[in-house]
Amino acid sequence: MTRSAAAPRPPDDARWRDLLSRAGRAGRRIVGHDWAGSPLGPVEDWPASLRTALVICLYSPEPAAIWWGPELVLLPNDGYLALPDPVGAQEPGQPGAAVWPDAVPTLTGLLTTGQVTCRQEREVGSGAEHRRLVFSSAPIVDATGRPGGVFTTVAEAVGPTGGATDADDPTGSPRSDTTSAGTATGTGVPAARRRGPGQQAPHPAAGERRQALRQAEGLARLAGSLSAAGTRTAVTDVVITVTPALVGATEVRVAVATAGALDLTVTDGNGPGRLAVADDAPLARAVREEATVALPDGLCLPLRDGTGTVLGALEVRWDGPVADEEARRILLDAVAGLCSQALRRAELTASARAMAEFAARLSVTRSTGEAIEVILDAAPMALGAALPGLAMRDEGRRVRLWHAELPSGLVATFDDLTIDDPRPIARALRTGERIILRNRAEFAARHPDLPDPAGEYGMVTTVVLPLLDASRRPIAALGFGWPRERPLPDDDLALLDTIADLCEQTLERVRLAAAEHNLVTRLAGRLRTSATVGPPGLDVATRYQPAMSGLHLGGDWYDLVDLDDGRLAVVVGDVVGHQVEAAADMAQLRTVVNTLIRSGVPLAEVFPRLTGLLGVGFLGTCLAMVVDPVAGEAQVARVGHPHPVLLPAGRPPETVWTGHSLPLGLVRDPVPVTTVAFGPGDLLVAYTDGLVERRDQAYDAGVTALHEVIVPVRDQPVEAIADTLLAKLSGSDDDQALVVIRHVG
Repeated sequence: MTRSAAAPRPPDDARWRDLLSRAGRAGRRIVGHDWAGSPLGPVEDWPASLRTALVICLYSPEPAAIWWGPELVLLPNDGYLALPDPVGAQEPGQPGAAVWPDAVPTLTGLLTTGQVTCRQEREVGSGAEHRRLVFSSAPIVDATGRPGGVFTTVAEAVGPTGGATDADDPTGSPRSDTTSAGTATGTGVPAARRRGPGQQAPHPAAGERRQALRQAEGLARLAGSLSAAGTRTAVTDVVITVTPALVGATEVRVAVATAGALDLTVTDGNGPGRLAVADDAPLARAVREEATVALPDGLCLPLRDGTGTVLGALEVRWDGPVADEEARRILLDAVAGLCSQALRRAELTASARAMAEFAARLSVTRSTGEAIEVILDAAPMALGAALPGLAMRDEGRRVRLWHAELPSGLVATFDDLTIDDPRPIARALRTGERIILRNRAEFAARHPDLPDPAGEYGMVTTVVLPLLDASRRPIAALGFGWPRERPLPDDDLALLDTIADLCEQTLERVRLAAAEHNLVTRLAGRLRTSATVGPPGLDVATRYQPAMSGLHLGGDWYDLVDLDDGRLAVVVGDVVGHQVEAAADMAQLRTVVNTLIRSGVPLAEVFPRLTGLLGVGFLGTCLAMVVDPVAGEAQVARVGHPHPVLLPAGRPPETVWTGHSLPLGLVRDPVPVTTVAFGPGDLLVAYTDGLVERRDQAYDAGVTALHEVIVPVRDQPVEAIADTLLAKLSGSDDDQALVVIRHVG
């Protein structure tokens, strides 16, 4: 299953464009520029973190600029355009390397080192022209918790003159005396704005500059604190602690909405509390109406994620009535944007942890009854859902409903359930169709003649997931719901797919466990992912060969995951051991790695994220590749695993060398990712060490043998190549997993 490639445009897009258009020449240039072919992509696809930071930058009275993305694309305000900078006369969107190449190392450091702020002072000029300037830069944290860009402001230092620093300033410009043109080279300030010791700047302008600098530094502190907040509770604690001083408020409250729930968690200076969504309080109204609520002494703003889904609300009050000033709204929008990003990041982290716990609990079940008990208990917890029920075929045409504490009246409505019943849970079991009813009006439209027991018991959005066996036939249907309408964006649909996959794998595993005499053979068939055909342009063959029979299960596995744009993720792994514990670890690792890849986690982050979720209670190796037949390349990340083999068309086989990394369970830092060309006619082979490792020969000799065996059969179908490799490289004491991929053009 694939996820939608394009997220819907944020609902405030028109207002955001209007704000940019009214923000001087720089704002109009940005709105009018065609960004489609630039590293930033179309404006409508820019993330919320960039949008928020850009509005703050353009409306700042001080020179300010944003450097966005790995290319450090420059987005300056009018003050920055007035600096002695050659980019001022060029088209918008120049990369940092083309604008100020010396700045790139410092700015890149803020993106990669986790440093919260970078503040340096520079002495410029001499005598009456002597001045001290401050360059303040801070990373802009996106919804994933990683810096997406850098925000830089330039201001004049206040206080006694000190010695100049030797560190490069954030512009990367060298220290220099006044030039013949009357400017201080690289200072970022035009000479016309300099003044002598006896000259006083106008007080209002100086006050605005100091206020803007304080606000920029305050937003940087807020962003840095939020980036370290890993839970919703930690996020709300940071917001109510830092925001009052930032916006000059007397009271700040944050309400967090759990998707589909009827209550909000409200945090203020007195700690957390509960508030019904249906309440008339401003926080509840902002969430319910998805709109800003004006107060006599403040504002209440909804908090939205990138898809427009409301995550909660932010209430800010001052000591008395306040004017609805544009500058105040811009600042509050910035605070709300940072809070929204942090809440969404915490929500995704909590969901990943819940999925990891769900996978761990499923991995140790030993019977169908145990598996169903865990599914009914843990799956709704991972989704925040209620009233779970699992339907399975019984004798004849009858369907049995398994449930956990459903109301007796609701259970009674399913007493006569049969496989040809028109109700959603029976339909999903009969057809294998995933059924989503976002509200009861949809149920009534699809089933006008049926009673609606789920609606009568308070459910608004309901979902039924078919659970399929290894042959993709429905064997069960899992239903649940939410008491408030849940939008179910692409991320939630991907989560539903993963829940179904985990349940399917577990039910199949425990079914196989009932037949001890054929356990390993059946388990090997189940370990093959459903996506064995692969996307267009690729031929794929997979194999798993156990080392032992009986209950001595191995820890080798492979997995194929269909991704957007015709890409295919390939995972091959090996957990140390041959007992049931190794198989349980393998199942847990496989499902969590699958979940991380499906969720769009970059390859470099998959294995450290795995360690963060599961700890270090296992040891093994793993290889993850993303094969893109359209782009003609493959990305490879490896943690202690054998290097894959690449056979370019018409050329001898070669080992794909990657950077060094620790094995599974020990990885803490991002792993190196190697990109190799993979064009029509090329062949890729990924395997576990059981294919090449023998007790009586050196490891390198086994790899050489693999190269020798594959060359004569390289032009055969991939299925024949896989069979040949297993047949001619036999004799291992270990189990073996193998994936062979050909780019067919």
